[in-house]
Amino acid sequence: MDQTGEKTEDRAARLKMVRARSALVLDHPFFASLALRLELREDRHCSTAWSDGKVLAYNPGYVNAVSLERIKGLQCHEVLHLACLHHLRRKDRDAKIWNKACDYAINPILLEAGLSLPTGYLDDPAHHGKSADAIYAELVYGMDEVKGGASGGGNEEESRPAEDMDATSAGGDSGGQGDQEPEPGGQSKGEPGDQPFAAAGGDSGDAGEERAESSDPGMSGEVRDHSSGANAPEGSSNNLEEEAWNAALAQALHKARECGKLPGCLERLAARRLFPALGWRELLRRFLSKAARNDFSWVRPNRRHVHSGLYLPGLENLELAEIAVAVDVSGSITQAELERFAAELSAVLEEFSAEITVLTCDAALTSVRRLSSLDLPLDFTAAGGGGTSFRPPFELLAQEGADPACLVYFTDLASDAYPEDPGYPVLWVTPARDFDPPPFGEAIIMEERQ
Repeated sequence: MDQTGEKTEDRAARLKMVRARSALVLDHPFFASLALRLELREDRHCSTAWSDGKVLAYNPGYVNAVSLERIKGLQCHEVLHLACLHHLRRKDRDAKIWNKACDYAINPILLEAGLSLPTGYLDDPAHHGKSADAIYAELVYGMDEVKGGASGGGNEEESRPAEDMDATSAGGDSGGQGDQEPEPGGQSKGEPGDQPFAAAGGDSGDAGEERAESSDPGMSGEVRDHSSGANAPEGSSNNLEEEAWNAALAQALHKARECGKLPGCLERLAARRLFPALGWRELLRRFLSKAARNDFSWVRPNRRHVHSGLYLPGLENLELAEIAVAVDVSGSITQAELERFAAELSAVLEEFSAEITVLTCDAALTSVRRLSSLDLPLDFTAAGGGGTSFRPPFELLAQEGADPACLVYFTDLASDAYPEDPGYPVLWVTPARDFDPPPFGEAIIMEERQ
């Protein structure tokens, strides 16, 4: 024990956690930016570590028993849970199965980013690319299949579903390896002394009972519900927590990109998180509505207030302020995608009373037109077919002295030839599921909901 009364092993563990963070600042700035948001706290009652979005708690005995590289991986594992909002999304689902599903979802990303995970981490190619929600459903289905199958022996090992929850022991301190799954590349062997932690510096008894209730099946760190609770209602602090982590994710993305140390897997993850595919048509309408002018007329009084003796002007029509639409007609855009672009722009012209400047472009401008609902139906063809540059439409508008209320750009985002931020709202509408986020504006994915 040192002069402050802190145990030597506790101090060593805290220093190791801090050293791991410092190393992440240099090697993995994306994760470091997020990890620095969390308060470090020791917790001898957990098997390895856990986080709820505010705290990163760790077992000092475990931290002292494993390598610095794996502690770095452990911290990144916890941080990625939070970046994916796993601490807010469990709802009424089983905590152990939810943790397992979340581990299956994020561990491949961590491995692709070049991190070393603690021994026993969960990884199954069958779950790669899936959300934690989808994996959870598969795990529960697998459990039901096992329970409903024949109870007699004789089944071959490979006939058991990979998501069989019997492979996960109730606690991490039994000394066995029943909760570990085979790891690629022989990583399951770990390092000397790098086995799932059994006891923290002789602190047993009640602590062991606490660990038996751990929801950390992969022994690589647990995600716990945000303090407002798994079943927090809409409008609660969960919403504020989500907004805070979305902002932190965007900031981490920016910092890592500036350092030139942003793996593609994290870029794609951030794109999916920050630019969701759900309800994209509604997002497009909402974006355009912000630029709309509401014209009121006394000829059509607002009927909602007539009964009270108040005569207020009614809404005459909804007209868009000056907006511009750019359409990517480069070689990477298919005719089917152009037809989708035309259909969506047609719907906009039908809904809003407006005349819109439409610019088609590949590596250079191919056409500039003023279109309205009188020009329907619209038809775009791949007149360009060359490379892709996003600069020409913005440059022309600047040359003409135009200051549009907004610009909507239909494109697959298959280029990095961006202009400077023009200073007005820009919405990138893309059919691509996998893209690098643009340096300015908002992006939404054109994705049909099944």
